[in-house]
Amino acid sequence: MAKTKHIYQIDEVLSPEAKDSLKHLEIYARRTVDGIMHGIHSSKRIGVSTDFDHHKEYQPGDPLKHMDWKVSARQERYYVKRFIEDSSLTVRLVVDRSASMLQSTDGPSKYLQACRLAACLSYLILKEKDAAGMVIAAENETLWLPAKSSSTHLVTILQSLVAKDAAAPDGIQPCLKAILDRAERKGLIVVISDFMFDPAATQRELSRLQAYGHDVLLFQLRDETEEEFPFNRWVEFGDLENRAIRHRLDAIPLKKIYREEYQALLEDWKTWSKKFNAHFVSCRTSEHMETALSEYLVWRHRGHQE
Repeated sequence: MAKTKHIYQIDEVLSPEAKDSLKHLEIYARRTVDGIMHGIHSSKRIGVSTDFDHHKEYQPGDPLKHMDWKVSARQERYYVKRFIEDSSLTVRLVVDRSASMLQSTDGPSKYLQACRLAACLSYLILKEKDAAGMVIAAENETLWLPAKSSSTHLVTILQSLVAKDAAAPDGIQPCLKAILDRAERKGLIVVISDFMFDPAATQRELSRLQAYGHDVLLFQLRDETEEEFPFNRWVEFGDLENRAIRHRLDAIPLKKIYREEYQALLEDWKTWSKKFNAHFVSCRTSEHMETALSEYLVWRHRGHQE
């Protein structure tokens, strides 16, 4: 049987350094239980069940009644017992693999950063023993991975992310519709995309998912060139999703119009997210994805404390 050739090495998607930098997020993930972003949390809420799951190093805020003094004495550190809750959380990651995600400016493409962000989220979700499922969305080439909570599921997720590069037209809206049509268990839907398409159809499906009982978190990846449109001459532009479409245009008179349209699209997503109580996180591809995720979870944690 021939081995699958991967476009990226798995360590490019989730490096050992990224894993280390994510360790401190567990306290935020564990505390973020209620509210919109109740998705990345410890579904094993302490004290809910009598079924022992595992030991966890003590963190400020952990109930002292669950301290395991014997283990703490042996390890010379404080450890608490964690218990399994009857219902765990299901998180479905929807990753945009359309050709527009190939865009890059002096660094990683939007798709590589989407893979990295999806890997970081999957790592956190599975570390908390919640279930992570994935949809890698592209028209007629969508890949579905079922939601599982086993630690070995991370390998399957990473292998799927690195198997193919971005290609084909956008396919997010049909994927969201399929999630709803399947009437799958309610959980958290995380969409990772550049969101550079007509938002109406996708927003409609997201609203239907929310009405069914899902929570929604959107991560937008922005490329510097697409955002700033730094052209001051005649330029030939090509459509990444349709290679046959090419136009040679004078970029100077287009600059103002393009920037206004780009900002209007960004504001449209922000406005929709605020109206429908969804979280919208926008970051540039030049950022480290584990840093962007960390900042979001810290912000989410502080919001629950206020």
